[in-house]
Amino acid sequence: MEIAINGIQQLGVGVEKIEEAWAWYRKYFGMDIKVFEDEAVAKLMLKHTNNQSRPRHALLALNMEGGGGFEVWQHTGKTPEPAAFEVQLGDLGICFGKIKTRDIAEAYRFFVNEGVHVVSEIKEDPAGQQHFFVKDPYKNTWEIVQHPYVLYPQKSKTGGILGATIGVKNMEESLVVYQQILGYQTVVYDKTENFDDLNALAQGNQAYRRVLLQPSKAPNGAFSPMFGPSQIELVQALERKPREIYKGRIWG
Repeated sequence: MEIAINGIQQLGVGVEKIEEAWAWYRKYFGMDIKVFEDEAVAKLMLKHTNNQSRPRHALLALNMEGGGGFEVWQHTGKTPEPAAFEVQLGDLGICFGKIKTRDIAEAYRFFVNEGVHVVSEIKEDPAGQQHFFVKDPYKNTWEIVQHPYVLYPQKSKTGGILGATIGVKNMEESLVVYQQILGYQTVVYDKTENFDDLNALAQGNQAYRRVLLQPSKAPNGAFSPMFGPSQIELVQALERKPREIYKGRIWG
């Protein structure tokens, strides 16, 4: 039986104050369509929460330009724990989310003028895609990527989630999962070097292997027009031993 994955539904964002964080994501990323909001006990996340049911407050928000959404998620039965170190490029897990924009120059000017922490100038990745990086007030790094797909044009300077950059320990083993199981079979690029477009990131001046993947087939199932195209970039650090982003912590 063939499994059809129709896009990335959401990227989870753990926060300490959910209303404050969602207000920021509405203003700067256009995540203003609330699909649900719920305060309950998370009973289906046991594998990721030390086998304990955890009370939480969560909401799912979308941007009508298309792309995946944000599941903004706050523990209410315990204090949310940030990483004990600055997450660096290539650390194991999701290093940063990719957010699409139809006009990268306009998006860049907007973030600069609004005083958002802009990490880098606009650069080109190995495929020629223009992109730059920003940090939100909660120490999360986001990659803003030029992409033409727009479902319903909005006033926001960005669309929704295009994908994520994920640090991996062994590229060949990871490619089996993302290509053969998840269907991200098309290799946009597979490069190993020191990359100029990553220099502004923590440890970004080191050597990495980068593989950008996208699905080999256009999605055509439920909600696929909303989710739109997606990309996953795998990054393997070659000059240092990467750390586990969630070691000693639980999801959220």
